[in-house]
Amino acid sequence: MNPLDADPAALAPPRPQTAQAELEFARDANGATYVHRQRVGYPFHVGRSLKMPGDPPGMPTLYLQSCSGGIFEGDDLKLRITAGEGAAAHVATAASTVVHSMQARPASQQVELCAHSGSFLEYLPDPLILFPAAKLKSGMRVRVQSGATVIFGDSVLLHDPKGGNDPFDWLQSDTLIEDDAGKLLARDRFRIDGTQLARGLAGISGSWKAQGSLFVATSAKTPAELVAAMRAAPMPAGVYAGVTILPNQSGAWTRILATDAAALKAALFSAWAALRQTLTGAALMPRRK
Repeated sequence: MNPLDADPAALAPPRPQTAQAELEFARDANGATYVHRQRVGYPFHVGRSLKMPGDPPGMPTLYLQSCSGGIFEGDDLKLRITAGEGAAAHVATAASTVVHSMQARPASQQVELCAHSGSFLEYLPDPLILFPAAKLKSGMRVRVQSGATVIFGDSVLLHDPKGGNDPFDWLQSDTLIEDDAGKLLARDRFRIDGTQLARGLAGISGSWKAQGSLFVATSAKTPAELVAAMRAAPMPAGVYAGVTILPNQSGAWTRILATDAAALKAALFSAWAALRQTLTGAALMPRRK
């Protein structure tokens, strides 16, 4: 067959299905944190280090960006972030991540966070936006050494770009928190079926259209103090939330249901601000992206 007569899609090189990104933070002699090592491949891009008003001294903020326009069928994305001894860093995404429609194969996104002794690491990406027929396996493994603190979370929004109400297929989430020896301290896992969620059944999803979780793993404050701080945080209208202590007294967490993206964003920020104030004494300032 003449190659010119072939299907152009069949001739196109396959799109890379696996991407790796690694970031490692270290503390310098003056107490400031810097990017000690980075290895970033498609579809990830990392912006330069930023100093944000109100953050603890020497703490940089880095934003991860996607060059691909979201998560696609068959993608196998992996991200590893390490905070060295005494380092402090905040890592987030520049915007929400679209999980596109998929015909057969699901996508996978795995994140590993490692916080060495005395470090303070935050990983707070913007929400995943699940398109109709999206299938995603999401995993997070957090390893916390003695004296370290990790604040991390995830959140999910639903959207049909055609203006309808077609549901995503499924979302599977698995979050593990371990000590420095690899002993499991806490685990949260769930699987959401888009069709069931769309039914809006009482006791399952009701009228809530968005959800998010915020975890803090630390021994710097007692779990009771962390729970009290998040419970005292002001919440906007349109939110239903619960806060509790993590197993093995390893920290605290909250899960938030919201009527829309704006309410979810405000609620997560309020809980995060309460934790930041409690753990560092620094008042968290609103951020623009």
